[in-house]
Amino acid sequence: MVTSSSSYLANSQGVYDFLKADSNWKKWWPGKSMSEANNKMKYTYSGYDFHIDKILYQAYEMTVSSKKENHSALMTIILVSNDSTRIEFTTEINAGTNPFKRITGYFKARSIKKIFDSIIQSLVSYTKDVQNIYGFNIRNEKVQMEYLLSANMQLTHYPSTQEVYSLIGKIRDYIKTTDAKEEFPPMLNIETKDSIVYFVRVGVPINKKLPGTESVSIKQMLKNGNILVAEVTGDRNNIEHALKQFEKYISDYRRSIVAIPFQSLETDRLKVTDSTKWVTKIFYPVI
Repeated sequence: MVTSSSSYLANSQGVYDFLKADSNWKKWWPGKSMSEANNKMKYTYSGYDFHIDKILYQAYEMTVSSKKENHSALMTIILVSNDSTRIEFTTEINAGTNPFKRITGYFKARSIKKIFDSIIQSLVSYTKDVQNIYGFNIRNEKVQMEYLLSANMQLTHYPSTQEVYSLIGKIRDYIKTTDAKEEFPPMLNIETKDSIVYFVRVGVPINKKLPGTESVSIKQMLKNGNILVAEVTGDRNNIEHALKQFEKYISDYRRSIVAIPFQSLETDRLKVTDSTKWVTKIFYPVI
């Protein structure tokens, strides 16, 4: 039996799902990859061809072949903990009982193990980066803000930039009547259950508690609580895709959502009308 393995910080479900897509193997495979006539992918490395024969639960069954021989191999993704994964690559070399063949088999096994070691190291190096798995640099941080002035509205269409900033303007007008100061960029949450009715919330973080008004309420955040954060560049589609990736990350790492997610509008969207240039921070409160 030839076995190579490595343990590292990554989520096993995230790694397993990442490997399900043929296109993702090209991103980390240390050798060459090519599409064959049967639309299956062939990966080559150090004189061997690797074919994925079957996707199993948390494992990939493969054939490793050269001009002279074929071997069945198994790549397994093992859960160590929510944020720790072990990758194992195994195959069997049947050297028989002939002493000369056993010596040849020993050196062949050493050679294949080195190849497996290199493949695993390449996979580990790529998938230990959260951004390579989920598409965004999702990270754990602490809530920095404590008080938030909030306003909301309900629409029968997706809110325009002007409508969002009209709500923000209402809050800012109220802040001007007080001695409070805006601490961070305004925040936005948009919810819909049927793509017909949209509930829009905006918030402006401030440095002190205020009484609020009939249309502007004060919210208290759990300062120093746990929150997931990532930056997104682009329009609504990019942001919605990021939110879905956050939800997958939360599911993979078995985190619990404790409050609604929100977008921090790092770019003033009234001034920058090209939505491809918008920079938005996604915040997802979790435990």
